Amino acid sequence: MSDHDVDDIAFLTGSPNESGFMVNKRAMYEPGAVMVCSQKRACCVVTLGFIAIIVVALIVAFTKPGCPEATYTGEPIPGMSSHATASPPTTPPTATNGEVFPWTEVRLPFHVRPLGYIIRLHPNLTTRHVHGHVKIKLTAIEETTAVIIHGREINVTQYTLHNKYGKPIEIRRFLEYPPHQQLYLELSEILRRGSNYTLDLSFETALKEGLDGFYLSSYINSDGQKKYIATTHFEPTSARAAFPCFDEPHMKARFHMSIIREPQHFTLFNMPLQSSALNENTSLVIDTFQESVEMSTYLVAFVVCDYAVVSNMTEHKVNVSVYAPPTMISQAGYSLGIASHILDYYDTFFGVAYPLPKQDLIAIPDFGAGAMENWGLITYRETALMFDSNHTSSEAQQRVAVVIAHELAHQWFGNLVTMAWWDDLWLNEGFASFMEYIGAGVAEPGWAMEEQFVVDILHPALALDALLASHPISTPVTDPAQIESIFDTISYKKGASIISMLESFIGRQLLQEGLRHYLDSHRYSNAATDDLWNALTKVTQKHDNILDIKGIMDTWTLQAGFPLISVTVSDGHVTASQSRFLVCEENVTDPNEPLNTTIGYKWHVPLTYVTSQSPDNLTMHWMNLTDVEFDVGMDVTWIKFNVGQRGFYRVSYDSAGWEALIQVLHTSHTTFPPADRASLVDDVFTLVSPFCTTIQSWAGTINASVALELSGYLPSETAYTPWHTALAHLFSWVSLVFNHPCHNLLLEYIHTLVTPHYHRIGWNDTGTHLQRLLRSELLAAAVHCGNTDAIQEAQHVFSDWRNNSKPIPPNLRSVIYNTGVRYGSKDDWEYCWRIYNTSTIPSEKSLMLEAMAQTRDPWLMQQYLEYTLDHNKIRPQDVPTVLKEVSKNPAGRLPAWHMVRQHWAQISQLFGHGSFTIGAIIKAVTSHFTSAFDLGEVESFFHDVDVGPGERALAQARETIRLNIQWHQHNLEDVTAWLSHHLSEA
Repeated sequence: MSDHDVDDIAFLTGSPNESGFMVNKRAMYEPGAVMVCSQKRACCVVTLGFIAIIVVALIVAFTKPGCPEATYTGEPIPGMSSHATASPPTTPPTATNGEVFPWTEVRLPFHVRPLGYIIRLHPNLTTRHVHGHVKIKLTAIEETTAVIIHGREINVTQYTLHNKYGKPIEIRRFLEYPPHQQLYLELSEILRRGSNYTLDLSFETALKEGLDGFYLSSYINSDGQKKYIATTHFEPTSARAAFPCFDEPHMKARFHMSIIREPQHFTLFNMPLQSSALNENTSLVIDTFQESVEMSTYLVAFVVCDYAVVSNMTEHKVNVSVYAPPTMISQAGYSLGIASHILDYYDTFFGVAYPLPKQDLIAIPDFGAGAMENWGLITYRETALMFDSNHTSSEAQQRVAVVIAHELAHQWFGNLVTMAWWDDLWLNEGFASFMEYIGAGVAEPGWAMEEQFVVDILHPALALDALLASHPISTPVTDPAQIESIFDTISYKKGASIISMLESFIGRQLLQEGLRHYLDSHRYSNAATDDLWNALTKVTQKHDNILDIKGIMDTWTLQAGFPLISVTVSDGHVTASQSRFLVCEENVTDPNEPLNTTIGYKWHVPLTYVTSQSPDNLTMHWMNLTDVEFDVGMDVTWIKFNVGQRGFYRVSYDSAGWEALIQVLHTSHTTFPPADRASLVDDVFTLVSPFCTTIQSWAGTINASVALELSGYLPSETAYTPWHTALAHLFSWVSLVFNHPCHNLLLEYIHTLVTPHYHRIGWNDTGTHLQRLLRSELLAAAVHCGNTDAIQEAQHVFSDWRNNSKPIPPNLRSVIYNTGVRYGSKDDWEYCWRIYNTSTIPSEKSLMLEAMAQTRDPWLMQQYLEYTLDHNKIRPQDVPTVLKEVSKNPAGRLPAWHMVRQHWAQISQLFGHGSFTIGAIIKAVTSHFTSAFDLGEVESFFHDVDVGPGERALAQARETIRLNIQWHQHNLEDVTAWLSHHLSEA
């Protein structure tokens, strides 16, 4: 406000000592106030007012919004922060017709948003042609003269736009920009803020050959005929490949679907069927479904098939159904039972009722992921849904239960409340991965799922997060390739691990109450990580808990990595310090930014411990970005930190601390529960690796002999989780030293650990769930170590199965099939190939894929690898499995690597959109390398190769090879010396 304006206001109000709006307002409304104005001044004011009105009218008449980026003045796009915005291209993007594409961002503008879709599709499963029509009801958030939506490999044939009165609005230009998968519609008039419009698009596309979008799959029926189905997989950015849409998670809308099909098929959608009508002229049927609740596009799903079905009604009156090919429907009973049980449990646990009338689970023959949580229509790999008690192992059964529990948890975390943007993907996947062990544990209470959580979830997360190529849980992403790359162990397993840690210090009850508040506050909407912390903070404060949940958890979600807690004990006084744990090479720089410059890599750590004086009494100290010191008493002989390994950190003891703990394990190992024994094994073997406490300081933390000394207690160990952890580490060392004389020494040592248990457990498939899991791993270890009796027994059972059709107990099949092929003939391999092609048991087919990779015949190995290039021999979904298993076979490492290099273009074309697959292949065929020559080969090949969403996986694979090389340099001599000395004294 200028000085002149102030003077005018003062004059008008008659208050020369006051100025401003409040003075003027008081003069107008207070009783007795008099407004004084001369005639001349009044005329001037009126004239200026008219002039201002005319100027504004001219501006409005002759100026209207152009490109959306020039007119958007509203709130920021949900989930979009300044550092997450892709840099604009240096040259203007060019549409397919050669014109400049006016929108430069990868993400859509927020000028309009969808309210609902009416979709009509006619897929032809014979010609693969899809004709479609979509009507999108829009609302304008800001004034604009353009609508931008997503479309990928879609031919839009007609397009119209109408206002809420049905009046058409001219679309002046229609542009396509494939690099951003966007369609641009330039309008002849302004869309007014707050008004609704309807966009009609007719389009054509094709059923895809890959594993995303709307694609074709097939199965073999009981008559040996190939039967086709059409199915979908849209997460994260492939709904746009099936129909034009606003394909971002915050663009929620309702969906009303109709599908035209042939009479021999039926269709499924997220919602129940509303009606079916036969067109007598075409003999085609149109199925129309109930309108959906508000949801994101990536959760839309539909299937055209001729499957069989089994159904059940839950206690909360939700109809649960499992669909599968008729040849497999007898294997659906287990899934149906536990899905119904878990769905009812989640209803109670979350305190928010499941909102849909039905929940379908369907087995898809070709499926890239393990499963997909589409709301009301969850799609699964066959191995993740089918269970046959006569054929399926305990391990495979557990996978079925865990995957079902995971996907059902998503119906709340992800579907009901969706992350605002993909940088908070962990809100979906971390919580589902945390809940899957709770859900499976409720369905199968004898499986010790919370104990298994440590080895299945937390240990792999720690292993990956110790690499420089890791990333923060919440990490900026923009384009589809970046989004794909964070569907990894960090988002899933680290996310689950930090929620488990959070539960450990606030308790299950408060966690559950906070989750209920979060879900209830954001139902049918979107949320960010801070929304969750706010919900938990409100709940904890209500219970007089003053923890700063956001402050604590930000240190775990906003920076990569985790702390190593280094502990020394002197005369009962404990000093514990924290620093970032990295297994890394020398002279490296960190590509990740720390949380901020003042905190650096520091964490709020809930440091828990038990001592020899109070082995059952857990004590906790908070390390709030600091080191801590405290006393435990002079009489304490040992202290064990990170009780139950609930904390997402590693612990390094001084030499006396390790010696004391090793002594306890050797004399009375059950002093510690199985999870604590597994954590000691995992920490000690990992700390042998080349390790950086900080980027500037490099050192190996402990000598390899400490890990080997600790492992010496294993002949007394009978629990599954410590053995599972120990065998994983020991055989990773076996792989590292394959071309060194130390290899045989290490196998001999492992054999001494396993032999007592080999004679104890025998070959009868009996015992508890965990005992059966342990037997499978110990028998496989015995064979791997060259145990003559184990190899002969496995060969005998294999021969009896092959020649006399004698069934093999489910939990012995893996080791027997693998041994039979490894030590068998070409005929044995080809027999397994026939079983793979004819079996209707998904778990059996999976075992055959693994077994055939064990061959030592170079010709069979090469033939098997070439089969992965033929979709009629090896399904695309199984290609990564074959490459991984062949690469684990020392005789197959180089052939697998050579095959991938030779056929990279074909592999990349098939899997380019899926980081799970492309990243898994890169890791599978390179991570076993241990020489500088191999590293050079990998770096040379990928130097000019665009791996798309596999870029992060490639960086992790290269880093792993470098670490393997350094492991040799720093540990090989020590391991060899210890083994030689130990075995000579045995």
